[in-house]
Amino acid sequence: MIKAAIFDMDGLLIDSERIIMQGCIQAAASIGITYTQAEYVELVGRVWSDSTRLMTQQLGSEANFQHVMQGLNTFLEARDHAFPLKDGAHALLQYYQSQGIVCSVASSSPMPHITHRLSHTGVLNYFSHVTSGQEVKRGKPNPDIYLLALEKLGLHADECIAFEDSELGAQAAIAAGLRVVVVPDLRQPSDQVRAGAHQVVESLQHWLAHHETLAGCVI
Repeated sequence: MIKAAIFDMDGLLIDSERIIMQGCIQAAASIGITYTQAEYVELVGRVWSDSTRLMTQQLGSEANFQHVMQGLNTFLEARDHAFPLKDGAHALLQYYQSQGIVCSVASSSPMPHITHRLSHTGVLNYFSHVTSGQEVKRGKPNPDIYLLALEKLGLHADECIAFEDSELGAQAAIAAGLRVVVVPDLRQPSDQVRAGAHQVVESLQHWLAHHETLAGCVI
């Protein structure tokens, strides 16, 4: 029986990755650097410290990284650092709430980013627990964040289902023993993740449409 659902946030619940990527590409272009989607995708799912280290390497120097971060911040400030919900996110959360399935977040983002983005979209109150990448020593694809989320829920992996959009996030959830529904955002999952995932779906709305009888069932 599924008792809880654990959600990633950026790119899964919140349509943030494309917008942040656009800001990075624009900021890099302003100093003559061509930054690509392929490079940005390598950051997705990572904790801030890992992303910072990798992006600095991609951009060639600490100075370039700082310039891009300043440009990105200006870009996001114009949007009040806010992003829309992904298709089907609100409906799925409402459905799970109506069925007594507990919802939780396990995101690599810093806690202030998580609470701000979920509050702005009006869904923060759907979650009983929020786990940030700042709370664990090892980020995704290591399972630590999901193991901590399970600990907070007081549940075993076989009592929960996880939702992820990224390769690293899906790997982390699979490594934690969770059944994982992958909803691709910027990149399709690898054959390895497809083999280990419970299902790969186009959107959370598609998952809800085909699984309206989840409550009380083994998925």
